Amino acid sequence: MWKRIRKTLREWVQMIVLSVVLAVLINLFVFQPVKIEGESMKPTLQNNDYVILSKLGRTFNWDLKYGDIVVIDRRLEQKRSILYDIQNMGIFSQVDDQRLIIKRIIGLAGDTIEIQDGRLLRNGTILEEPYLLDEIMLGSKDSYYVPEGHVFVLGDNRNNSMDSRIIGYIPVDSIQGTMVLDVSKLLR
Repeated sequence: MWKRIRKTLREWVQMIVLSVVLAVLINLFVFQPVKIEGESMKPTLQNNDYVILSKLGRTFNWDLKYGDIVVIDRRLEQKRSILYDIQNMGIFSQVDDQRLIIKRIIGLAGDTIEIQDGRLLRNGTILEEPYLLDEIMLGSKDSYYVPEGHVFVLGDNRNNSMDSRIIGYIPVDSIQGTMVLDVSKLLR
C-alpha cells in the first residue's frame, strides 16, 4: 500500500516538475502573453488588452520588418543572457511596469527617418500609416539615422508616446518579441 502511494506521489511530482520546466521553456523561447497598459499604441491596442508575443524571431535570429509591433525591454544597457531572461520572466508581463514598452518598428538599420510638417518620412518617402490615432504628429522637424544593430520605433498614438524620439534607437537585443495576436480583439 505505501509503495503504491509513494509511486503515485513520485509520478505527480515528476509531472509537476516537467510541466513547470516546459512552461518556462515555452515562455522563454516560443511565446509569452503580455498585458498592455497605457495609451501609446491606441487605436491599435487598448489599455488592458492582452496580446501574444512570439519569441521565435528572437530565438532563431529572424529579421524584423517594418510595421512589426514589438515589446522592448527599456533597460537598453543591460547585457542579455538566458539567465537574465529567466530572472526577468513573467507569465503575464505588463507593458507599463517601467521595464517593458510596446511600439511599432518604423526604421531598420541604415534608414533615415524624418519628421517634417507633422508627417513621417523613411528614406525620403512619406509613410502611409492608416493605423495612427492622429494624422499629424506634434513636434519639431527632426531627422534620425538608424545605426547598425538598432531599430527606430514609434507608438501609434504619436502625440502621447515615449518612443525612439525620446529614448533613442533600440538595440535589437532589447526586443523581447513580436506581437502575433491581440487576444482582446477575439473576445470583443
